[in-house]
Amino acid sequence: MRKIKKFKIPVYSYEVLRKARKHKLDLAGIGLADEKSLREHAANLAAALEPAVVFEYLPAGDEVALKINGDSKQPLTVGILTLGKSFETKLASPADDTHKRLERIAAQVFMQTAVGVTADLALREAEPEGFEFGSAIYIASCPEPELPPQEATAVPLFENELIKSLCDRLEASKIGVSFDTGAFSPKYSALFALPWLSKKKKKAAAAAAK
Repeated sequence: MRKIKKFKIPVYSYEVLRKARKHKLDLAGIGLADEKSLREHAANLAAALEPAVVFEYLPAGDEVALKINGDSKQPLTVGILTLGKSFETKLASPADDTHKRLERIAAQVFMQTAVGVTADLALREAEPEGFEFGSAIYIASCPEPELPPQEATAVPLFENELIKSLCDRLEASKIGVSFDTGAFSPKYSALFALPWLSKKKKKAAAAAAK
């Protein structure tokens, strides 16, 4: 098990802008019509980030890995990640509905970026063995990630009991995270799994999909 606190993540303000435009947010109405002002706003939000993560390798035969994987029977790296209490406080009182929606989009981007950084760190364990990671599986996340339907529904819905047991196993309290009554504290946190795929199998699957 590895624990990393207050690690750095890149701030992809252009991705926040892309998603905001996709959802047709009235950015001009809140004074963020141009890319520079949106970038500054995203950077201001990101200044409150205090990401922390705990992750652990689960072999293919592990009982929890089987619950997450179903029939695929592959090893996983599971982790719990939070964007921090200060970030939750920063987003607690949006000025209006447009700001609220924009800040949720920013939280989505920051969360998926932080999970990606975690995957890069964990890959150092997988790569020497001839493996790499498939797409992250979000077991529970706030906010929920914006993923293609086939990725979002690739695994069964998880009961709170499994989520709590994973939080206990990962000792989520070490990074100040808890899960109760269906919600995380701090609010913007995620429990995720990274499936290990052999590089040969991943290439074959990608070729078959074309």
